[in-house]
Amino acid sequence: MQNKPSLRDVAKEAKVSLGTVSNVLNRPTTVSEETRKKVRQAIDMLGFVPNAGDSQKNRNSKLVGLILPLGQNPFYDELAQGIEDSLGKHGYRVLIGYSREDEAIELQLLNSMVEANFRGIIVTPVGADNQVFDKFIEKNVRVGFISQTDQEPDQCSVSIDQVRGGYIGIEYLASLGHRKIMWVSGPDHHHQSNQRFVGISQAAIDFGIEITTINAPSLDFITGEQMAPQIIAAGPMPDAIFAGNDALALGIMNYFHKVGIPVPGQVSVLGYDNVAYAESALVPLSTVSQTPYQLGWTMGSQLVFEFQANDDHVHQHVVFQPKIVERSSTAVRK
Repeated sequence: MQNKPSLRDVAKEAKVSLGTVSNVLNRPTTVSEETRKKVRQAIDMLGFVPNAGDSQKNRNSKLVGLILPLGQNPFYDELAQGIEDSLGKHGYRVLIGYSREDEAIELQLLNSMVEANFRGIIVTPVGADNQVFDKFIEKNVRVGFISQTDQEPDQCSVSIDQVRGGYIGIEYLASLGHRKIMWVSGPDHHHQSNQRFVGISQAAIDFGIEITTINAPSLDFITGEQMAPQIIAAGPMPDAIFAGNDALALGIMNYFHKVGIPVPGQVSVLGYDNVAYAESALVPLSTVSQTPYQLGWTMGSQLVFEFQANDDHVHQHVVFQPKIVERSSTAVRK
C-alpha cells in the first residue's frame, strides 16, 4: 500500500521549504502568487490532503512545550521564567522538557509534544542544523526558536549576537589595560561559545591582545572550581579571565578565594550571561549581559502574536545585542 503524501513530499516536488508549504496552506497572503501556484500544483499532482483535525485540536490547546538543553542552569532558569510569565499572562501553561544536549532525547520530547497536540513549542535546538523540527510544520504546530546560531530559521525566533558578545568582552578587558587574556570556553559542541570565539579572535587582532584558550567540559559552577587549578598550573597567571558563562566564572573565583588569589587584585574575571545572582556574589561579577528573562519574555510574546494572527502573520527574528555590566570582579591592570 502506497504511503499518503506528506508535506515534505509537496515541498520537494515544488522545490520550496516546508515553511513555505505551511504558509501556502495557512497564511497564503504571505506567499507570492507564483509560489502559491507552484505549491498548489504539487499538492494537486500528489493528492496531498492536510490533516484539518489535528490543526483544530492544536488551536484549542492551551499547552505550550519548552525544550531546553540543560536543567539546573541559571541562564535557562531565567529564560524559562520569562517565557512562562509572558505566555501565562494570556492563559497558556508551559511544560518543560530537557534534551540534555542529546538529539535523540530532543526528538523524543518533540514527538511527545506534537502527539499531545500542544498549541506551540519553543526550543533551543541541540544541533546547529537540526532537521527534526520539520515535524512541527507538518503537524501545524506553532514553533519558536531560541536560536543558537546566526541563521534565521523559517519560524519566529530570538537570538543573541554572540559574535558581538565575544568582541565587546575583549574590548572591555583591553580598555582596562589587560593584554594577556584567557578564554575559558564551553565544550567543542557549544555553538554559542564557538560564535563568541569569532568575536574574541577579531578583538584580539584589533586591540593587540594575547589570547590563550582552555575548554571546559561543561558550563557550571563545579566545573569552574575544577578548572581553576588547571589555570593556575598553566602559569603564569593571565591578566584577565573571560569565562564562557557566569556559573563557570563564579566557580573559578570561588576556588581562587580558597587559595588566596585575589580577584581583581591579581586577576580580573569577566563572566557571560548576567544571571540574577552574579551581582550578589562574594565579589560581584562583571559580565557580558544576555538578559535571559527579557529574551524569554520576547519569545513568549512572539508566539502569542502568532497564535492570534490572521493569514498575514510575518515571522519575526529578534536579535538582542549584548552589553557589558561592570561590577567588582574586574579592575584596571596595575
